[in-house]
Amino acid sequence: MKFLTMKKIILFLMFSCFLTAQKIQYIELKNNIKDKNHIAKSFTLLDKRKDKTIGIVSHRKDPYEVKFEKDDLEKLFTEWFAENNEETGKTDYYLILEELAVKDIPAERSQMGHLQMKMVTFLKRNDKYYFLKKFNISKDYMQRDHAYITRAIAARISAELSNIINDSYDVKALNYPIAENELEDYEKNIKEKMPIYKADSLTNGVYMDFRSFVDQKKDLELIVRKNNEGKIKGVKRIDGYDNFKDYFAVIDNGIAYKKTPTCLIEIEKDEEGYFITAAAEELFPEQTNYYVAGAGGGLITALAVSVIDLAISRIRKQNAKYYRVGIDMLTGEYILPANFDKNK
Repeated sequence: MKFLTMKKIILFLMFSCFLTAQKIQYIELKNNIKDKNHIAKSFTLLDKRKDKTIGIVSHRKDPYEVKFEKDDLEKLFTEWFAENNEETGKTDYYLILEELAVKDIPAERSQMGHLQMKMVTFLKRNDKYYFLKKFNISKDYMQRDHAYITRAIAARISAELSNIINDSYDVKALNYPIAENELEDYEKNIKEKMPIYKADSLTNGVYMDFRSFVDQKKDLELIVRKNNEGKIKGVKRIDGYDNFKDYFAVIDNGIAYKKTPTCLIEIEKDEEGYFITAAAEELFPEQTNYYVAGAGGGLITALAVSVIDLAISRIRKQNAKYYRVGIDMLTGEYILPANFDKNK
């Protein structure tokens, strides 16, 4: 009887050890983040995640907890910067980690891993913070596509952290400083300072990039090109030469139009911000089967064609599915809705 009781105790202890021996996939911060121009004095991590745990994702049937090599992430981050930057400058940089989570998602025959990541960088000057870069990712990892799915996700996290740091060294800061206490809601506080949001009316003209658009600083050497019926057909120099096909937006009669690879689409505004109503094939024509003469015999590209054939336009209007696509006024990038499929 005592032997059976002891056996049960041993089995219980073994089972308990099995439960607590969670496999771990570490995120290694080994990539190069050297500031070649020696401008950065520091690159400090501000961990603003509500949940400091990253999560569990499975390789085949084995669950792995994904975590950094040390629990003190801010210290680990500082050490990473110091290892790569023996010679430093005078500018303090900051990376705000807003979200970092992994999990398993049921798939048809097994399951897949999911990575959710959101971060932003600033530089600090005269006790004010200036926006540099923002990065969001929401990605699924199919088991069949990766020999070791947990390693692939950990490597992606490490790579994206180093990518945004290296990019931040070179990017020009957005010239709308905010105070430290405004970092919690930085997007709202920055937008409130932008002329595009403050102005009662928009300035007619051509805008070569999103920053000139939000600053409302039109290009002084370019004008909107129209046909005899007054319809916008593109952009040209004020002297009439050199039609331009690569620009961000135009404003005509107070109405803004976003340049896409296939056409101009009116930019609208609601309580959430600026957006366009567009079909996937209008924004990502390289994913469609449409061909246009004069585009080098290939698919339409952003720089190749500014206005597509009218017959194709009518086909698209009849068959396309339209979405509200936001425009990120800090980066100029599209904010695609969750159900948006650019492969359709």
